[in-house]
Amino acid sequence: MEPESSVEGQAPAERTRPLRRRLLIGVSVAVTVLALAAAAGLAVMGNETHNPPWVDWATYSDALQRLVHGQSIFDSRQLSGPYYLPDITTTGYVYPPASLPLFAPFGNQPIGLVAWLALNVGLLVSGVYAILRRELGADGVMYLGVAIVPVVFWIGFLNGLTAANVTIGLSGVLAWAWALGRQRTPPVAVAVIAVAKMFPAILVCWTTPQKLVRSVLSAGLICAAWCLITLPLVGLNSWFDFLRALGNAQPTCSYGPSVSCVLQPALGISLAKLAALALAGALGLGAVFVRSDFVAFTLIALAWIAPVSDISNYSLMPLFVVWVVAFAIAMRRLRSVEIGPPGPALRRLVSRAFPGSEPQAGR
Repeated sequence: MEPESSVEGQAPAERTRPLRRRLLIGVSVAVTVLALAAAAGLAVMGNETHNPPWVDWATYSDALQRLVHGQSIFDSRQLSGPYYLPDITTTGYVYPPASLPLFAPFGNQPIGLVAWLALNVGLLVSGVYAILRRELGADGVMYLGVAIVPVVFWIGFLNGLTAANVTIGLSGVLAWAWALGRQRTPPVAVAVIAVAKMFPAILVCWTTPQKLVRSVLSAGLICAAWCLITLPLVGLNSWFDFLRALGNAQPTCSYGPSVSCVLQPALGISLAKLAALALAGALGLGAVFVRSDFVAFTLIALAWIAPVSDISNYSLMPLFVVWVVAFAIAMRRLRSVEIGPPGPALRRLVSRAFPGSEPQAGR
């Protein structure tokens, strides 16, 4: 048992530190919950004027229903010639056919819709927390509110949540990739996001040159196995239709300056789309050979976005994951800074201003 005098001699800051820590954690968690609740409320209000509501979820669900009833999952306009994506919303599909069995548990309303939203938001929030936990240890939760609020109230997240778009959840997978570390992202996760939305498969490059081939082969074999397993469900013709629809897709270029839209006047749309894919591949390979984890992760995020023909604001969600990583690294470095002993110039200045006093070192 400690002497009473030693307890009384403890600095007030030391005695109140656990209380302050619990208070900061409580405030951070409360801010996070309130921000998510507000974003969900805004999404519900936004869908009151949308037809159909939760439009991207409705697109996945309608495609699943067509598959179940033996109909083509692609709109006839996608197969007959050039088309614009907004023209085939809910009547067409733009993802690999093997993605529909993954979506099957979420295809009904309201339970499936609520579960879909919870999965996507849960992946993102847990991924943000995992980043903070990696960089700041047990204190990461104290920074969760500060890190999540700019993401949640950004128009891209709100629009993505209102549409129930899968990009929110895939951005959460990207956040988990940083938290797990380079070379440690499970190949099955890369395979799932490749089946779900193709372009995020560039996450396979979140590795080193020594393990690149192994990563590509592992993820590729898992992806191929899933496509073969689901082939009796989706049919071989749906894959031919998918490739035709993918080639016929035309960017509207009304959302933002995508790589394809920038290059289209000079190269034509077909070559512009190929150039965007080539750029994504170059950025991905650059990430493999860059030593800095942060620079490599940023290149992965840019490669994730580069092939997107129509840049919507929620297409940029991977860049907000990069922001969270930068924020967490900055907080870790700031917390590690120590104030050293005062130099001679400072001691002379203080002694002249306050005779008989000396500046002390501290933190």
